[in-house]
Amino acid sequence: MTTETQLIPIQELATGQSASIRNGAIKAVLQKASIELKTENLMVRGIRPKSDLDYTYESWYERTGATAAAYETMSTGGTAAKDKDRYIGIYGVQDESSEINCPLIRITVGNSIKTIWSLQDLYTDSGDGPRIGICPSVVIIPPSTPYTISRYVENTYSPARIVLKGFIVEKVGKTYSP
Repeated sequence: MTTETQLIPIQELATGQSASIRNGAIKAVLQKASIELKTENLMVRGIRPKSDLDYTYESWYERTGATAAAYETMSTGGTAAKDKDRYIGIYGVQDESSEINCPLIRITVGNSIKTIWSLQDLYTDSGDGPRIGICPSVVIIPPSTPYTISRYVENTYSPARIVLKGFIVEKVGKTYSP
């Protein structure tokens, strides 16, 4: 089942609405994690690109590959897919690239495409402001579940700084100790 969800440009959201969507996403993932992991001793932290998603660097900067007009993998599996105690929640994207190199983001969890986000409206609606899109529903990647995050490439070998707006939910002490 494919869910195509439009991103809401941050400029179209009322003051505090993006925080409300983020907090709702965190609440939903925390609730699911506490039931399935049988603990309420959980923490929420930001996504680390290299450590959590197997990016090349611990920053979101990458370059597109050699094939245009095709989807290219940004992350497949990552630490969370191998980890039985970690959830990933993704609720939006920020494109810090200088031009539209990757107009689509596709997230597949298990054998199901969960979302395809179009970044085109972020460019037309942002003017000189940030190109941030917030999705009213969260994509949840459960522990030990294979996933793929892909970008559709228009321009080969181009800068692609696509920041996933999301978080990790895990047991306290797994990555950071209190």
